[in-house]
Amino acid sequence: MPIKKQVLLLACILLASTLQAQILKKVKDKVRHLAGAPVDTVLTEGPYETEHSGPVSKGPSLIIGGDQQVQIDSIFEFDIAVYQESEAWEGGQRVEKGGEEMMIYYSSARPQLGVHLLSKSTGARYRFYADFLKGAQLSITAIHQVGSGTREKLNLNTMEPVYPGETGYLNRLIRTGEKKVIAGIACEEYTADTTRRDSASIGVTSRVLTAASIWVPQEPHTLFPGYVFIPDHYKDQIEQLLIAGSYPPIALPLETHLEYSNGDKVNTWTTDIVRGESRMVVVSEVIR
Repeated sequence: MPIKKQVLLLACILLASTLQAQILKKVKDKVRHLAGAPVDTVLTEGPYETEHSGPVSKGPSLIIGGDQQVQIDSIFEFDIAVYQESEAWEGGQRVEKGGEEMMIYYSSARPQLGVHLLSKSTGARYRFYADFLKGAQLSITAIHQVGSGTREKLNLNTMEPVYPGETGYLNRLIRTGEKKVIAGIACEEYTADTTRRDSASIGVTSRVLTAASIWVPQEPHTLFPGYVFIPDHYKDQIEQLLIAGSYPPIALPLETHLEYSNGDKVNTWTTDIVRGESRMVVVSEVIR
């Protein structure tokens, strides 16, 4: 199949799922560049480099662009895995194959985390890695062995890992004071109320996030032991955000409930937490 048709097919499949609209908004512009971009599937330690010349291979391809000053390793080592699933509801009906499967990775020895998301409806894969020691983050989307990603400097104020449903609320969360235990982890509730129910600009067919309720670890290090190795300037920023009642996404939620203006809902919950198993995660595996 010609590369232009491959890219067109990729774009159509990615855009087909409205539940992933916010995630796709961040990556669809990158996918469009694949038709004229080269392929570098052999990723080495250190920064990814991509020359802007040469044809696109008919085989698997992964293009990484972004900040040339940022370094992110091609292989990450984690020893804690959190397994999650999400489900979507439209008009009071549960959407078959409308959710995602997720794995959240943490390290006990390094200040780094990873998020892997697989769409049940499209098979698209989304990955996010944050390395606090190197001050870097990497976001990737891939489907049918074609992938695109961007590396950026890590900024806690704008850091939004891929996650089911709307993601733009993460830096607007407020602590409610409610607490409960999930999978053996003491959690507290944060909410983001973006309701504009009295606004005439939102119709019954609009899909705007109106409310979010998430449950996150009360102490980040209980799930993310590598938190203690985070550089001081990041810890100071995290502490300021926590004091202000907000929650930086340094330890991902164990449960979320999202509601939209048209009645849609997205729920995510934790199915298992596995500790003490060393896992080598290769970034290029996203296109295999």
